[in-house]
Amino acid sequence: METGHRKEAEERLNQALLETGARDPRESYRDMLREMKLRSEPDYRQAVAGFQESVLAAIGDRGADPLSSWLQFGRELAERLYPGRDVVIDETGRARALAPPPSWRDLILHLPDDQRAKGVVVGLPPELTRAQRASVDLLARGSVRLPNP
Repeated sequence: METGHRKEAEERLNQALLETGARDPRESYRDMLREMKLRSEPDYRQAVAGFQESVLAAIGDRGADPLSSWLQFGRELAERLYPGRDVVIDETGRARALAPPPSWRDLILHLPDDQRAKGVVVGLPPELTRAQRASVDLLARGSVRLPNP
């Protein structure tokens, strides 16, 4: 049964990516899952079970929006790894709390409560502004160097 859900969900996500120009979030989420598996096998198994319900079944059976479903799953992964809060960084670099549902048009960062931890990119818009790129560099990559103009 999962194979049918997976195929339907992948087809719908691929179609949505083509139609919107949104960025594909799957690779960064795979990285988060790998990190989770190294930290805690039970948390990893819970995340995979959550994926099957909140992504595969939601998209395949209930017709949920594939982009929003994937972004929501990414938010949940980031929260499991690093408890914190999600923010949207607008075109000017200003942050505001994320109001669900998450949108593929937004730069979404998960900011861990642990101030030593780096932010996690949950969603990237098709094009980043200079201010958004600086936010990602600073908050998620820890880089404080300004790029040459």
